[in-house]
Amino acid sequence: MSRLTILQPPNLMSLSRVFLTPLVGYFLWKGDIQSTHICALLLIVAGLTDGLDGYLARRLGQVSELGKTLDPLADKLMATSLIIMLIFFRDFPIWLAGIVVGRDIIILLAGLILFRGKKLVVPSNLAGKYAFTSIAFLIGSYIYRFPVGIYITTSLTLFLTGLSSFLYARVFLRLKRGNQLPISRDRPIWKTLRIVFNISFLAVYFSFFFKFLGWM
Repeated sequence: MSRLTILQPPNLMSLSRVFLTPLVGYFLWKGDIQSTHICALLLIVAGLTDGLDGYLARRLGQVSELGKTLDPLADKLMATSLIIMLIFFRDFPIWLAGIVVGRDIIILLAGLILFRGKKLVVPSNLAGKYAFTSIAFLIGSYIYRFPVGIYITTSLTLFLTGLSSFLYARVFLRLKRGNQLPISRDRPIWKTLRIVFNISFLAVYFSFFFKFLGWM
């Protein structure tokens, strides 16, 4: 692998999320409404980079093993850092932090123990990507102290965290037995259901959120 791989646009996009984290923490610490809006804006930027890194990697033909590792690692580092900050600045529940952060630690340790000495990268599953998105909304809800959003995203995060953990465990067992990674088949019906779910979730969440802010 070339040392310049880290400087490829998709990988720089992934790294940018790590660099944004201290900025979010600073404005979170300030705590006023203007700083809260800036925190939310930075989270939106981080979310955009999360989508752009994969798109650029495919578009530019720069899909790499480093990128497959760096993308989810940047997500986990940012989410974990923000959750720790929220414990101090927004009363984020320690038990919920333990579940969210503990899942990532367990997955990392399981991979290191089961596949030590092997150059093997287990890509994020779709449920894991949705779990990270849910965690981002959960973090945003706590940043604004938005009660309805906290309730909705806590329930969703717990479900998706459990589902993605189960899917990771199944993949680990297959690989441990010497089987190949399962082929992901994105059937049209599931893709349609995801689109309907995404639109419904965003509509419900933001309708309550705008009312909470007094914008409706």
